[in-house]
Order: sequence, then structure tokens, then C-alpha cells
Amino acid sequence: MIFLGKMALGFAAVTAAAVGLICSEGMVEVKVSQKRPEAHNVYVIAPALLAPMAVHFIPSRNFGQAFAGLRPWMPAIRAALDQLRQTDDVTLVEVTESGQHVKVAKRGGSVVADIADNDETVHVSTPLRAICSTIEQIAAASADTTN
Repeated sequence: MIFLGKMALGFAAVTAAAVGLICSEGMVEVKVSQKRPEAHNVYVIAPALLAPMAVHFIPSRNFGQAFAGLRPWMPAIRAALDQLRQTDDVTLVEVTESGQHVKVAKRGGSVVADIADNDETVHVSTPLRAICSTIEQIAAASADTTN
């Protein structure tokens, strides 16, 4: 009986560690609400760790020229992301037109995009930490294709 208790405790500890690792980058949240003609709502929340992991598993040959242009811009991208992490909450872009509103902002440790028009509302929130990890994975993969 004690052995089964130890096994259950070990399993619970491993599960907690795995969940902690998966959620370490934060969570990506996507919420879409369609207003007409039929009301549909989609809500997805996923571990942000999936993005850099997915890039890691894409074969280098598939990156081709698409990411070759990224290399010269990496210092600027890294500097911009570092500064964005250090700033307080700020609105990066906000556009309002008749019946449409787009806002991209930094809130907490995430980049948040809110888009609304007469037909639907979209909300996307992505942790900066995951964005940085994904960009670094892409840069590493593009460097592999040039070597």
C-alpha cells in the first residue's frame, strides 16, 4: 500500500513538473466572436511553448529563402524585443475607422491584438517570452540553412 502511495506521489510530481515546463513560456490566447450572420465563438488557449518547439522540428531545408533575410535584422529585432520587455504597458498601434477598430498593445508580459468590426471581434494575446524564443529558433534554423 505504501509503495502504491509513493508511485502515485511520484506520478503527481512528474505531472506537475511537466505542466510547469509546458506552461513556462506562458499561454497564447485566441478568442474570436462572430456576430453575424450566425453567431459563432471560438476560444483557444494553448501553451506558448508550442511555437518555438514547432519551429525546431521544421526541417532546415523548408526555411529556404523565406528566412534568409532575417539574419541582418536580428540585432534590431533583439533590441526591440528587449526594450519592449522593459517598458511599461503601452499601446503600439491603434487605428479606428468607421465600424472598425484595431489595437495592438503591450500588456504585462504579452503583446495583445484586439480587432473589432461590425461582423466579428478578435482577441489574440501572446507572451513576449514566447515571441523571443520563436524568433531565436527561426534565426538558428535560418543560420543552419546558410552553413
